Amino acid sequence: HHPRVPNRYLTMKILSLLTISTQLSRADAFVSAINRIAFTNVETQHDTALFAEGGPPQYDKFDAVLQHAEVLAEGSVLVRVSTDANVDYQPGHVLALEIEGDTTNSDENEWMKGPYTVTRATDKSFDILMRTVGEKSKKFANAKSGTPLKFGGKFKVPIVEGIQKEDTKRVVFISTGVGVGPCIGAIEKALEDKSFPPIELFASYRTPGEIIYGTYLDELKGQYPGRLSSVSTVSSENGRLSGSVENLQAIISKEAMSLKDTHYHLIGNGQMVSEFKEGLKQAGVPKDKVTIEMYFNHKEPKNDDVVNRIAGAISASAEA
Repeated sequence: HHPRVPNRYLTMKILSLLTISTQLSRADAFVSAINRIAFTNVETQHDTALFAEGGPPQYDKFDAVLQHAEVLAEGSVLVRVSTDANVDYQPGHVLALEIEGDTTNSDENEWMKGPYTVTRATDKSFDILMRTVGEKSKKFANAKSGTPLKFGGKFKVPIVEGIQKEDTKRVVFISTGVGVGPCIGAIEKALEDKSFPPIELFASYRTPGEIIYGTYLDELKGQYPGRLSSVSTVSSENGRLSGSVENLQAIISKEAMSLKDTHYHLIGNGQMVSEFKEGLKQAGVPKDKVTIEMYFNHKEPKNDDVVNRIAGAISASAEA
């Protein structure tokens, strides 16, 4: 018999519980954990992760298969995942998606994993729009239909759910690259609700060949006149949306509105998100009227000139 073992075990459990308690009290715990396991480029303002003993976020894994991977534009692929499990995802939810890496080794550690944002979902499938830049995304893009996948977790508040439609007159989505995917899913969801405010989508791309869903958005605008508008900006030709006061006029309301009447959802390049977030804050836009998600480049410092330009344009429009 070893009488000390139970006491040491008890002490370890208490310390573990204290660790978990400390982490769950931190709003950025999920971000920190994500960075530790190379789940990079997701920022969440909601503490929805479960932790175990100070490690990465834990989630139940479900089996799934790749239904298809469809190239939508240069460097962008829409991955549709099917599963026998019942799923309850909404556009803007973040989940963990895994694909087997080295097929010569079936050990689970050989599975490549990362966080992805849901574009749209049914009760047995979900779509992920991803940019094909690294080994993992190329693996998804080149995989055959029926390729086994694993998924799990449900993080962040869905885009539509994060918008207080009752006291919002106008919704503005600002995206870069594949960040437009969840915006499209959220638009589809919002258009089903006749009481949802009009939506304006401003999607930025580096080149014309990267523009996603251009024709589809035109169709939606035709089906729902007055409820949706969209503008695709090509930064290599016209500069960034925040690149000039003239460009920023696009996101200014044509009607007189106060700063609390518009909800902004910012998604994509971390520098764009952080600059608009700070600019809107300085302009006096209420915090609950801005929701964000960073995909990458989240450590890039904000450009003060850009922040001031955004703040000036937004505050001037509210005063006019």
